[in-house]
Amino acid sequence: MPYLANRDSILEALQTHPEQAGKLWIEAGHQRIFDDLVQEAKKAGVTFRVIPREEFVRRFKEARHHVCLEREDFSYADPDGVLAALSAANEPLITVFDAVFDPQNLGNIVRTAACVGVDALALPKDRSCGVTDVVSNVARGGTEHVRVTRVTNVARYLDQLKDRNIFCYGLDERGNKEIWNVDLTGPVCLVFGSEEGLRRLTRERCDEVVRIPTNPAFPTLNVATSFAIAVYEVLRQRAAKRRSR
Repeated sequence: MPYLANRDSILEALQTHPEQAGKLWIEAGHQRIFDDLVQEAKKAGVTFRVIPREEFVRRFKEARHHVCLEREDFSYADPDGVLAALSAANEPLITVFDAVFDPQNLGNIVRTAACVGVDALALPKDRSCGVTDVVSNVARGGTEHVRVTRVTNVARYLDQLKDRNIFCYGLDERGNKEIWNVDLTGPVCLVFGSEEGLRRLTRERCDEVVRIPTNPAFPTLNVATSFAIAVYEVLRQRAAKRRSR
C-alpha cells in the first residue's frame, strides 16, 4: 500500500479524503510532535499506531519524518469528466504534458497547480511517471486539491479541448512569441513538452507556440519551473483584466 511521509501531505489527506486513508503509523518517541495528526486521525475515524523505531524503519525504509500514513492508490480523474467540467467553467485553465519523467518535477508541478488553482493536469499514459508516493510527498498535499487525468493520445485530447473553445498554447524555447505578449485571459490550455521540447504532433495541434524569455547562452528551463512561470503569468493577466473593468 502506498504511503505519505510528511506532515503536510498527511494532514491534507486526513482532512480532505479520509475515506482513502489506511493506518497512521508513528515512530515511538515522536507522539507529541504529531499530536495534531493523531487528533485529526481520531476525528476522521482513522486508526493510528505507535511502534518502536526498529519496526518503523523496517516498514518504511524511505521515510525520514518519523510518521507515515498508508492510503489507497491515487485516483485519477476521468478524461471525459475533466472535459465536461472545463466546459462548465467560466475561464478554465488546464495544463497538458507531453512527457514528465521525473517524479520530483511532477510533485513540484502538482504543488504549484494546487497553489494557483489550475483546473486540471493531463498526463500521457505511456510517456510520463504517474502520481507515485514520491510525487505525493513532494507535492506536500497538493494531490488532494488538483484533478489529474491520464490520456491515451495527447494530440487527440488537445483537439477535444479546442472543440470546447479552449485555446491551446504550447511552451517551447523556439516559440514564435514571448508568453507575456499573448492573451491568456480566456479559456486556456498550456502545453508542456519534455527536455527535448514538444513532439511534432503535439506542437502541430497547438494554436500557437510561445516561449519564456531566457538567457540565449543557456535557454533551457526545468519543466516544473516553466510551469510555475507560465501559470503565474495567466494569473497576472487575469488579475489585471479584472482591475481594468
